[in-house]
Amino acid sequence: MFKKLIAATAMTTALSLSGQVAAQAPICSDLEWSENVFQEYPDIAKACRGVFEKDGKLYAKATIEVLRVRGNRITFRLLETDGGKGNAHSITVPGSWRAMIAGRKYRAGDIVRGQALNVYVPEDRWGISVHDASESGPDQVHIEVLEVEGSEH
Repeated sequence: MFKKLIAATAMTTALSLSGQVAAQAPICSDLEWSENVFQEYPDIAKACRGVFEKDGKLYAKATIEVLRVRGNRITFRLLETDGGKGNAHSITVPGSWRAMIAGRKYRAGDIVRGQALNVYVPEDRWGISVHDASESGPDQVHIEVLEVEGSEH
């Protein structure tokens, strides 16, 4: 009886572990950053707060702090998970661009200095998509990646 109990426990454990492995979501260490991302932001891994996959591509969820908004040009820095802050970078967004934050759309001019925004960084190029997916979840996010301009040291 004791041997049967051990075998049943081992089989149950093995089955539950195999289900966990099969269902494991990608994590930050799974990202394979492209060379151009490393050139612009060597510490990109420090900014990763989670990973999701959309249409077969991996994206790191990160948080940025808005430093300045002038017209459609947004200057920001990535906030690292260890409390560090990256160099300033900028993106120029099209006039039709909107950031979805807590279910509401905002133009670039509505975003203010000091505001923290969730962004998604593709592993294959230096760009971001600004979207707060807290309500809809990342699977419903439409990803439009905007190329990031060089750093402003």
